[in-house]
Amino acid sequence: MIDLNNIMRYHENNRIEAKKAAGGFPHSLWETYSAFANTIGGLILLGVEESRDKQLTVTGVPDARGYVDIVWRTVRDPAKVSANVLSEEDVAVHTIDGKEVLVISVPRANRRQRPVYIGDSPFTGSYRRDGEGDYHCSADEVRAMLRDRDDAPADLAVLEGRSPQDLSQETLRQFRLLMAMRRPEHPWNFLPDDQFLPAAGVLGRGKDGKSLHPTLAGLLLLGRRNALKEVFPQLKLEYRETDTGFRLTTSQPGPPENLFAFYTLVSRRLTAVSSLLAEGSRDELAAAMREAVLNAILHADYFSRGGLTIQRTDTALQVTNGGLLRVSPDEARAGGAADPRNVVLTRLFSLVKLGSGAGKGLKGIYAVWAQQGWSAPVLSEGFKAGITSLSLPLPQRSFSGEEVTRQQIAEYLTDQVTATAEKLETALGLTARQVRQALDDLLDRALIVEGEEGYRLRA
Repeated sequence: MIDLNNIMRYHENNRIEAKKAAGGFPHSLWETYSAFANTIGGLILLGVEESRDKQLTVTGVPDARGYVDIVWRTVRDPAKVSANVLSEEDVAVHTIDGKEVLVISVPRANRRQRPVYIGDSPFTGSYRRDGEGDYHCSADEVRAMLRDRDDAPADLAVLEGRSPQDLSQETLRQFRLLMAMRRPEHPWNFLPDDQFLPAAGVLGRGKDGKSLHPTLAGLLLLGRRNALKEVFPQLKLEYRETDTGFRLTTSQPGPPENLFAFYTLVSRRLTAVSSLLAEGSRDELAAAMREAVLNAILHADYFSRGGLTIQRTDTALQVTNGGLLRVSPDEARAGGAADPRNVVLTRLFSLVKLGSGAGKGLKGIYAVWAQQGWSAPVLSEGFKAGITSLSLPLPQRSFSGEEVTRQQIAEYLTDQVTATAEKLETALGLTARQVRQALDDLLDRALIVEGEEGYRLRA
């Protein structure tokens, strides 16, 4: 809330809109109401104008009580405004320097109310706030808000035009091996693939009640690259390191080709990086970094242009996903209002004990950064681009690509005991040259030995 008695200290911005309203009730107010409700909320001040030097000046309104009546009459009329997000205390008349000012505090609308629009169509009457002004939402922005209104899991939809052959058998094998290791008691471990896949929700029955087809979640998690590009033409999964030049992307041949393969490769890379950053608490740091990536995967809107991009620089890990937050940023940071966009994907990852609440989401991530004494993470939304970003500051430390690759191989051999050079290439998303150079370095340092089954850490 601004200090109304010192209003000249403020100027119009992303959360304040001043309207002189001397010549009558300004109907452009409803565009700002829509914009604030669809963005992060804000204050509308009637009887205040912004001067040329950008200062706010109180001018007063001629009929404040009459304006209050107009506000309530209009906002409660669904033919004029799609949703009323105001409570009684959000509309108040204040006297400043002997002049009456109407203050309307517009909260951020929840996802089931958005888009808040004026008139009879969300495509013509939806607005958002950008800087000091309101702008008309694009059709893509409106469609994204409409998708988020639905409580039915969109990723449970059965893709009748696709077949079980669109799933990657290699990724399925890796997923089931990990599930058997982490959930050995689960009865689905004993099912053959043709029974496991429908039980888990990877496959669903078509309209004929007999034929099986991938669900949206199943295809995202385990699908082949070509099938995914046909169903999600804008899909982009990318991990890159600006200091080492390392890059993983689904837009080129080779691994990764789906969400599970992408997450596996990125998490192994980040585990290696965390070992180099914080030796004393590397497990907590690695878990928090992996949690940030997994949160983005589970909350991404895969029909948007945003995709999923993870970038590590020498100062930060930036995790960006398509789709805006489904709860307020404060609720997301507090960790008490989980509302994943992809419910079935969340259940599938929980089968391998990922995304099941063990990492405590954003709240846990913020706690780890506080424990390290680093600058707090920054959670933000890009409304025009339709993206959510989480920036995790890292201590300034220069890495070489060879250094991270050696650590990555060491971490993998710690988990898997032995591996051939070819297996390391596939499992870690590395080139044959990167693997060969790292293995030679590790052998020279007497950190690994070579045996009949491949390489292992020296005992």
